[in-house]
Amino acid sequence: MVFLVMLFGIPHNSPWFGLVLLYLLLGALYVVGAILWMALRSRGAAAALGRTPPVRALLPREKEALDWFGQPERAIWRMPRGNVVDLLAAVRAAGAAPSVHALSGPFVRTASAGGYERRDCIGGVEVLLLPGAEQHLRPGNDADVLLCGRFAVVLALNNTWRIDQARSLLK
Repeated sequence: MVFLVMLFGIPHNSPWFGLVLLYLLLGALYVVGAILWMALRSRGAAAALGRTPPVRALLPREKEALDWFGQPERAIWRMPRGNVVDLLAAVRAAGAAPSVHALSGPFVRTASAGGYERRDCIGGVEVLLLPGAEQHLRPGNDADVLLCGRFAVVLALNNTWRIDQARSLLK
């Protein structure tokens, strides 16, 4: 609002008009820079997590739960940023012996675009929290995750929630 008053209230031949345009340019650069910084930081954290040694193999009951949540009729639970996460393809992409990594850190939720684009992060890595997991979040979290590219699917959280128990919460 203030910018519009400054833009239309200052004559176009005034030297102050250039400062208003500079203000607009700096504001746009700040917004674009903040978005890029957040995306690169999350991608770097996921890459660093991928370089850590896995703690264990994916358990059969976890794979079964991922298959259940991966069905098309359950797509609403797999939309962290409006894009449906294909859990079945993520398990296939993890290879013949998918491995589980340990992830620790604070939980941070950021929202942009009017709250429609939500990002949930634990320890700087973007995560997909399936139903029931949010109730078990703490300021410092310990999670077992399956890394799926730039994000991770939470399989167990703080020794109180497991993905194979999430299905029973929904019935």
